[in-house]
Amino acid sequence: MRIVKTVIGILVALVVLFYVGDYLANLRSGGEAWGLGPQSEFGVSGWVTWTIIGLIVVGVIVAFFAQKEDLWKVGTREVVFMAIGAVLYGVLSWVTNVTTIVVPAVSLVALRPAVVIPPLFGYLFGPVVGFFVGAFGNVLGDAITGWGVFPVWDIGNGLMGMIPGLIWAFEDRKRATKMAGILTVVLLVVLSVLTFLSPEKVFENPIIGGEPVNHAAFWWVLLVGAILVGAMLYFVEKRFSDALALAIWGALGTIVGIGFAAIADIWINGYSFFVAMLGEFLPAAGPDVLFIAILGPILLQAYEEATGRAGR
Repeated sequence: MRIVKTVIGILVALVVLFYVGDYLANLRSGGEAWGLGPQSEFGVSGWVTWTIIGLIVVGVIVAFFAQKEDLWKVGTREVVFMAIGAVLYGVLSWVTNVTTIVVPAVSLVALRPAVVIPPLFGYLFGPVVGFFVGAFGNVLGDAITGWGVFPVWDIGNGLMGMIPGLIWAFEDRKRATKMAGILTVVLLVVLSVLTFLSPEKVFENPIIGGEPVNHAAFWWVLLVGAILVGAMLYFVEKRFSDALALAIWGALGTIVGIGFAAIADIWINGYSFFVAMLGEFLPAAGPDVLFIAILGPILLQAYEEATGRAGR
């Protein structure tokens, strides 16, 4: 029953925050935001359709780990951290949105160091907190920038926060982390090879005036991510630590979350598979993996030291 309530609660919260975000975005942009109004609602490109598909993905994950009921509990403590994390992620995302360092892509992709916040909160406080921080924080960041609401990317950010929290479903966290790391390395290597060998390489970047960009030239970003995660796996084998686990699970969460959003845009924006992968997934996921791998352990250590001094 708790699991069902959790999924229903997530659905209701998503719908509410989408409309609140849409209102805020239009308020900030003078009614010119790419909000829910201009987007299709139903059909293969509809935001409602893909919200439902996203919730099915979330529901499958929840059902798979349903026996771990404590993993999905939401009490006062979780609600407090949801609010803190979402506001942090939203505000810090807004800061980098308005000082955008544009990454070559077929849609607006900015470098966002704040992307480390959803997986950090998911790892520390559980998958429900991580999902809410990622989804609501992304809506908030886009809304106060005035861009609009993009449900599949909000759900994708939610999955980025949710996946790291799943580590607590395993009694042997070291073994689970090794499996997650191996899966992450394999996915990154496969995606790197697909990028390098892609038959479609050059796309127009609408953010920089339609200038053609060879996206396949960035295949090495994914390979660097694979090497970085592989190095972490070596150290996990030697000595397991929460910092390494966060970086590895955060990388896997990024692949799942950004992958979901990019694949959805094949239907939503009419992209081919390679345009979606090279033009959206690569420029968004590549830097995110690196930010999480580098900043995640630093922030986690800072949190542990702060709570240790506070005697918590």
